[in-house]
This record gives sequence, structure tokens and C-alpha cells, in this order.
Amino acid sequence: MRMRAALCLAPLLWSAAATAQDRPLVIPQAEGERHGKILGRALACGVPRERVDATIAAGRTRMQAALGRALTDERYVPSLDDAMRLETSLPPPSPTACEKSLAAFERLEKTAP
Repeated sequence: MRMRAALCLAPLLWSAAATAQDRPLVIPQAEGERHGKILGRALACGVPRERVDATIAAGRTRMQAALGRALTDERYVPSLDDAMRLETSLPPPSPTACEKSLAAFERLEKTAP
């Protein structure tokens, strides 16, 4: 009997797993920290605040679409702010590090909706 029930549920489980694979897993704290590091380093390397602010707004919109307002405001935004604060409090990066940071910033900027 259990085997028959398992066989009947297998297609349902398979379709649910396929649907879950279509949407990437988003962990708001991890994304906030990653984005905050990139944006903080970009600021430290001289990217104008207006560009960074536009990227922050786009990222927040993207996170709200993926996670909803509550998770975005309670987890993504605080992690983003903490990481940016840390990166901007460190000594300025080397020219080579700035090149890498600017490339990462431009990739993040291009993912804006």
C-alpha cells in the first residue's frame, strides 16, 4: 500500500521540484551582504553616490519582487547597510582591487530591472 501511494505522489513531487529549480534560492541576508560589499567598495573607489543609490533602489525592488516587503526590509536592507558601512570604513582599496570592484559594481548595475 505504501509503495502504491509513493508511486502516485512521485509525479507531484517531481513537478514541485522542477518548479523550485526554475526559481533561484534567494537568502536575503547573504544577498544583502554581497551587494553591500560591492556597493561599499564602489563608493570607496570613487563611484558617484547617485549611481550607487540608483543601484540600491533597483536591488531593493528586485528583492521585494523575489521575497516580499517584510523579508526585504527586515533582512536584506540591514545586511546591505552593515556591509556598506564596513567597506566604507576600511582604508581605500588598491588600484587593482578598485578595478575588480568597479567591474563587480557594473555587473550588479546591469542586473537592475
